[in-house]
Amino acid sequence: MAGLFENMGWTDGQINPSGIGTEVYYIPKSDIATFPTIAASPTTAATNVQLSGDFVLKATKTWFRLHSTQGKGEVTFESTGEKECKMFVNKGKFSFPDINDAAKSHAKQAINSSLVYCVKLPHQSEKRYVILGDADYDTESKPTGNSGAEPGSAKGLSFEVECPSFTPLPGYTGDIVLTDGTLDCATGVFTVTP
Repeated sequence: MAGLFENMGWTDGQINPSGIGTEVYYIPKSDIATFPTIAASPTTAATNVQLSGDFVLKATKTWFRLHSTQGKGEVTFESTGEKECKMFVNKGKFSFPDINDAAKSHAKQAINSSLVYCVKLPHQSEKRYVILGDADYDTESKPTGNSGAEPGSAKGLSFEVECPSFTPLPGYTGDIVLTDGTLDCATGVFTVTP
């Protein structure tokens, strides 16, 4: 692994947007037949952290969409474990601006389910999608609901998700199959199902 270190330069004035996209995709882990994988013997920094292949879903299963209010969501990672046993915990925070029946039902289902999330990271010239979820470890969701304290105050469903992983925020360039079409995460192009 030592041979995978690369220079990490920075260009003065380079554009570097933060945050996450406002559309997050998720699917119950039990609906996935096969996970994409990280290369067993990566030869570059990119192949060390990018998933290869697509999520193969069980028959008739598709991903779901979740709107996350701009400025209220993020993904993070941190190391965990003891010396020579370290790995990562990937985390996400999302915010849906209502506590309607769909939001409350999502909270009820998600609290004891292992969900896999695909999150877009804004970038000027690259399509960057990361996965929160792992073939070997379950994802924990912690939803909370809030009516807002006064007129005009923020309200809705907020939730935090976390999942242990061998890779910090693994990148994904495969397809996300939805009920109405397919998102190609390599290009960011959504193709409507005819």
